[in-house]
Amino acid sequence: MSASSALILYPSWALAVLLAATAARLGRSTGRGLVALCLLLALWVTALLLFEHPATSRWAERVIPFGMLLAGGFIHGGAEVLEQRLRRTTWAGYAWGVAVGVTGAIDPRLLYGPGVVGAGPLFWPFAAASIVGTIIVTGWMLRETLRQRGPRRRRMAAILAGNVLGIPAGGGGIFLRVVGVVLDVRWTAPLLLIAVAVIGSAVLAGEHGRARRLLRQGLVYAALTAALSALGLTVFFTLLPDLLPAGAHGLAWIPVIVFFAALPLDAVRQLVVDGIGRRLFRDPIGVRDLADEAARSETRADQVERLAEIGTIASAVAHEIRNPLGVIAAHAKLLERAGAPATSVAALRAQVQRAGRFVDDLLRYGQPRPLDLRDVEVRPLLDAAATAVRQAMGDGAPPIAIDADAELRVEADRAAIIDVLIALVHNAAIAVEGRDGAAVRVAARAGEGRAVLVSVEDDGPGVPPELEATLFAPFVTGRGRDHKHPGTGLGLAIARRIVERHGGRLDHERPAGGGARFVIRLPGGGSGGPA
Repeated sequence: MSASSALILYPSWALAVLLAATAARLGRSTGRGLVALCLLLALWVTALLLFEHPATSRWAERVIPFGMLLAGGFIHGGAEVLEQRLRRTTWAGYAWGVAVGVTGAIDPRLLYGPGVVGAGPLFWPFAAASIVGTIIVTGWMLRETLRQRGPRRRRMAAILAGNVLGIPAGGGGIFLRVVGVVLDVRWTAPLLLIAVAVIGSAVLAGEHGRARRLLRQGLVYAALTAALSALGLTVFFTLLPDLLPAGAHGLAWIPVIVFFAALPLDAVRQLVVDGIGRRLFRDPIGVRDLADEAARSETRADQVERLAEIGTIASAVAHEIRNPLGVIAAHAKLLERAGAPATSVAALRAQVQRAGRFVDDLLRYGQPRPLDLRDVEVRPLLDAAATAVRQAMGDGAPPIAIDADAELRVEADRAAIIDVLIALVHNAAIAVEGRDGAAVRVAARAGEGRAVLVSVEDDGPGVPPELEATLFAPFVTGRGRDHKHPGTGLGLAIARRIVERHGGRLDHERPAGGGARFVIRLPGGGSGGPA
């Protein structure tokens, strides 16, 4: 391959690999769909690079059909931006790409003749199906882009633009060569480069705050590393020209070729090293790990400051409320002895108890006790929470099913996590109370890395949409004063705060079949590898 041919295709390849590796290593909001899309674009450019070289062109004929995987990649990336679960559609797109790719890998002549010129027996059926699928996917992306607003619309528009540019630069270019209209596929390189760039903008736009700055810096550092590598090799070969590879066409091409060749290498190297480090060490020191720890430290410091302020207020409020409550409780006893109606006295005491629970929750929220972190088994925590809820609700308790691996462990304060689980399971039990056949399901499983995921799901009416945005805020409750089980509005706020103090997360999900699901993510316990 000539240097000029390489310069046409290398930038697209280098940028695609760089984006995929950097997003996978540093991105917080970038999911697998956009990373896969960038890698598939790199695979396509790799096939074109192989095709440009006479020694590898025959292998390229077997790789080029896998370019149809891009259909699944664009669906996957678009669904990720839209936060839609299009698993069947995504897998259908990937399956089609695999079918075409495997067919071409086994016998390229089924698709096209030597040199990717001339149609094979399966070319037109595959081409027709691909054209129909491309029209459907592009139409779906255009429709969804027009439906969105704000940042999501801009990200979706970038994916759509990448798809539109990728059509002629991908399968369209091969189609024109097979039918003999345009034989030189290098004209697709500029379109590919623009497609990769706009998809990169969608990747970058998905990150926010510190994460976006980290991703930008990762890209800049990779470019600086590649530039220094190119400069160093240029100086080296200038001083020692006899070491130039055979067939090199002068020094002018060296810095350019080396720059694009080295552009993704540092990002890939760090991705591999960081990944291995996370498996070997309990507390890795990769760039992403240090950035996450810095963010957690800032959050903890802010929380400590706010907790100190809230704790002072909560203590004062509790003192001012408890004294009158004690007086009211004493007068209720006097009224009972004086022959007051039992129902009135019971109602008075119930309200005193309710106010007392509110004071207790307020103090727990504003003045949390220190955590005693230990390595504990997960299953006994779930059993303890379920038992406590059954005892509290008595005969009215719904079925509570528990599914957890006996070997799962977390690093946690046992009592605090049981409190969190009791709050979630009790809320779920209240949601399904009195519903025939309804149940509460508690499950625990291993998550990514060393995390443990605990979910509490119910078949109730679900969280009202108007409460979702403020669900974990203090004093937000869906149960009113006259509810059979009135809430203080602090239960979920306390639960989330406890989980966050453990370095974890508590999130709400809306299952497809209805009801509510709360998912706790906690750091896993047990051995963390070499220290």
